[in-house]
Amino acid sequence: MSGQVVFGEKYFKREKEQQKVWRYLDRGAHIILLAPRRSGKTSMLRHLEQNPKEDYIFLYTMVQSCTTEQAFYKQIFDQLYDTDFIKNLERANKKGKEWLGSVLKSIENINIAGSGIKLADKTRHITHQDLAMVIRKLQLEKKLVIVVDEYPDVIESIYENDGISAVKNFMKNTRTLCQDTSLNQMVQFIFTGSIGLDSLANRLEVSNLINDQHKLSLSTLNETDGLAFIHFLTKKNDSSLKITHDVALYMLKKVQWLMPYYIEILWERLEDHCFDIENTTPENSDVDTAYNTLFNQAYRSNFNHWVERLNRLKKSEKALAKEFLNLLSTSKQISYNDYFNISQQEKYQDTQHGYVIDCLEHDGYIFETEPKTYRFTSPILKDWWNRYADRAL
Repeated sequence: MSGQVVFGEKYFKREKEQQKVWRYLDRGAHIILLAPRRSGKTSMLRHLEQNPKEDYIFLYTMVQSCTTEQAFYKQIFDQLYDTDFIKNLERANKKGKEWLGSVLKSIENINIAGSGIKLADKTRHITHQDLAMVIRKLQLEKKLVIVVDEYPDVIESIYENDGISAVKNFMKNTRTLCQDTSLNQMVQFIFTGSIGLDSLANRLEVSNLINDQHKLSLSTLNETDGLAFIHFLTKKNDSSLKITHDVALYMLKKVQWLMPYYIEILWERLEDHCFDIENTTPENSDVDTAYNTLFNQAYRSNFNHWVERLNRLKKSEKALAKEFLNLLSTSKQISYNDYFNISQQEKYQDTQHGYVIDCLEHDGYIFETEPKTYRFTSPILKDWWNRYADRAL
């Protein structure tokens, strides 16, 4: 099903993107992986976790629900004692749950409780120093890669709850881990999330705290890989569809922004349509019908993330983004000057207009067709915007 994290044979390998990550890990870099929502980044990272190079072992942790620095490090400690990591550990080092538990319990006031850890002293907080100590005590024969998914959400939550000083302290402590030369022989970090970390850091004026981390972006598929992905979908779903080369090309033309998720939701609607009309060899007209079905009530949740992301902006930021996208929806493309003119209205005088357009780019709403000229990433988004934006926002 589209939108879910996929594993094993259900995962479409993105060889170039995977090799890009490995290349920088091999150089010892800590990585910020920049990619919008629904880009497939989590599936790719879980694939790397399950299929590591010989000299690596991965710890994947989702931190989206963490609202404090203490919760962040507690989550990482819990994941150290998680079944998935223990399996990775057993494969890599032939050391299992009991040994790992003894390492964790060697840290002051930490006990094992079920599938995670428990603090004996409730006033005790787990810190970056505790994590560094555990990594050293693990004495792994392989390099540990800690994947921190939805990391920018933690920064945003800390900022909203405790202010900029708490954010700076949190990010300084994370940077301390990344800059510890002896620790870097044992561990590397991959930070990623659906909110652009670089955009958020610029907004909060803390970009200097992530400058030592290498930024990688996750690209769309090219035409060749897009065609391969369509046939991969047919095979992995054991579908009876027989999609010709020309029809597959037409599907890619309808999507344009070739992220796997958007190709897949069109493929799903095409299969449903062909099943209904009892035809396994679709034509372009069937693709058009499937495309229009994307906007039916039953499937509108496919695009909830477009609403959710804008709703996280401040009121004036959201209003500016909406006014700009409304203008863009009436044209094929518009210039940065058009956006700038909108942003100079009195009602936006206290709005960070640079941050807003950065968000729209990072989150996959718009892209630059040429310097300072923008268009919607996909006709799907443009059509959705024209039909439902006023109602949804």
